[in-house]
Amino acid sequence: MARLQEIISEAKANSNFIYRGCAFEKYDLVPTLARKLKADVSFDQYNIYSDVVKKAGERGYSEVGMNGLADGLSQHYGLSTSYLDWSYSVYVALYFAFTSYIKQFVNDNILDQHIDRKMYCLREEFNKHKYCIYSLNKTLYDELKNQYPELPLKLSDTDDKNERMKAQQGLLSSIDSAKVNNEAKIRSSQIKILADWLQSNNPDDFLKQSGNKYSWNNETLLEKITFELPQRDRNYLQKCLKENGAISTILFPDFEGVKKNIEFSEDYNILRDWEIAYQESPFHSKATALEDLLQMANGNQKVINSSLNTDRLGEGEFFPFQ
Repeated sequence: MARLQEIISEAKANSNFIYRGCAFEKYDLVPTLARKLKADVSFDQYNIYSDVVKKAGERGYSEVGMNGLADGLSQHYGLSTSYLDWSYSVYVALYFAFTSYIKQFVNDNILDQHIDRKMYCLREEFNKHKYCIYSLNKTLYDELKNQYPELPLKLSDTDDKNERMKAQQGLLSSIDSAKVNNEAKIRSSQIKILADWLQSNNPDDFLKQSGNKYSWNNETLLEKITFELPQRDRNYLQKCLKENGAISTILFPDFEGVKKNIEFSEDYNILRDWEIAYQESPFHSKATALEDLLQMANGNQKVINSSLNTDRLGEGEFFPFQ
């Protein structure tokens, strides 16, 4: 498992890669539309759904005067599509992984819930949570695509007329269903569909898989990297995101960015108020009484509040509610 600093350092040292950040390590490279449909839906039926969304989008975007290609607009304005988002910026990918988890954690565990678990369990879950980030070697992919023009995996570059896509330095990946193998399933990972196609059509030139890494010509084509964000890394990440323009009001250059900024800050303050976003190893003093430790473990807020050091806000886009 990588640390945040390692991920960022590696990205700085190598400009060939694009990135996709996910709130959960279990997330695979499967688009939202495929996840919504039944697993046994054929690619032909999948295309019908995709085309309906695209045509409706083209009509609607024209009516309201929005610029950009329909596929990218649909993906960036919340519709379920057959595309996956990527970014040239590792910071954008980290932003989406981190903020998506904050929102889901608060919704699932605090809002409209009877909190029946002891606070230390929620703290443990939040601090030990595993995110993932996918890195795809675009330079190597371009070489692979050049060698095999019928490759089923497609990358669509940034549409500069799409303001959100431009702000997020975004790309889209998709599967050309006319080129997939007969055995391919819509819920299969895009990288698996690619690997299976290459194995079937060019068995002497396949993708080599080792764990969460796929290689071609002895170079890494794609890697899934899992990581945690303990408090020190969370505080560091906030500063990095702000310094590199990966904050809501920049990535969403419209009212949605303002809305997300306020909502994320609200959620983060809730995590601070509940003493969930905390310093995971606060007990350094040998003077801490055993009875105090027991009270902390049992969720005694009075003792906890005097002992825990919650996350710093204000260095990034998250602001403290006073």
